[in-house]
Amino acid sequence: MSPAREWCRVLFEEFPHWMFGVAVRVFAPARLHMGFASTGWLMAPWSGIGLAVVEPATVVEAELADGQGVRVYGPRNDEAGEVARLVAGRLGLDGGVIVRVLEAPPSHVGLGSGTQLYLSVLEAVSRLAGVEPPLEVLVEAGLVGSFSWVGVAAFRTGGFILDLGEAASRMRRYVSLRFPEDWFVVHARPPGRQGHPRRGEAEKLRGLKYSVETEQRLVELLMKKILPGVLDHDLELFGRGLSEYQRLVGSAFSTYQQGVFNPDSAPIVSAMEEAGLLGVGQSSWGPTVYGFTESRRVAEEAARLLAQERGWTVTVTVANNSGARVVENSA
Repeated sequence: MSPAREWCRVLFEEFPHWMFGVAVRVFAPARLHMGFASTGWLMAPWSGIGLAVVEPATVVEAELADGQGVRVYGPRNDEAGEVARLVAGRLGLDGGVIVRVLEAPPSHVGLGSGTQLYLSVLEAVSRLAGVEPPLEVLVEAGLVGSFSWVGVAAFRTGGFILDLGEAASRMRRYVSLRFPEDWFVVHARPPGRQGHPRRGEAEKLRGLKYSVETEQRLVELLMKKILPGVLDHDLELFGRGLSEYQRLVGSAFSTYQQGVFNPDSAPIVSAMEEAGLLGVGQSSWGPTVYGFTESRRVAEEAARLLAQERGWTVTVTVANNSGARVVENSA
């Protein structure tokens, strides 16, 4: 292809040319999953908690184009393409659609990146079709919400999320609380490592059952320390409760992850606690670990230590209390 023709292809197929037609861009938060509170003794099975955070974001753009079918560009385009074609087919979107994944965190590191990518594609393509996103399309396909609704809630409303667990309907219920935005969130992971792929996860979770005593303590921590800490803006109370909660959850999962924490996560937990962060824990299967502080100086010093001295990938961010942001353009 000649340089001129290649330039034209990039301009009209890959460049986000907002001035040429209808386009939708979605900015989705990441999510931290802080563990299940119940396997069914005191609350509905798979009730749990988590938090939406600003970074790393997932950014997806979609626009109508000439021709037929769906074209997808950018990182993780195979996954994005699967969802885009599923949604376009469900909505009867017969014309051409271009989807660009502009930013996408790595998969299977504890940030809920798959859920945020799928929901972003669903939102963008549905807006092009002029309809409300049919979330049930992804739920029925088993792409989101099979065991946890924290990622869905993070996308929809943000905040600190209490997932109310399994319900008669597959469209689960949750509570979203505004999380203090002056609490800094530090999260870190070893580069190139993963926690647990989707394959095999369901079998492990179905085989897990907390003891009555473990579940009683988890619910007690949730009601007496974690939720009051968020509501009362009391980081010390929140942090003490979350640290104990995480270790109880980790102990229950230890058979599956080779310890209270993923072996890749465990040294990060220790380093964060030594750096003065509170409420330190592992997100989902890891290897991402998070911790909290009210001090920017403590957050930045911890990040420097973890990145420069340990070589881990580190992000300092804050809570996202609004969920995904959607920008629409109609030329």
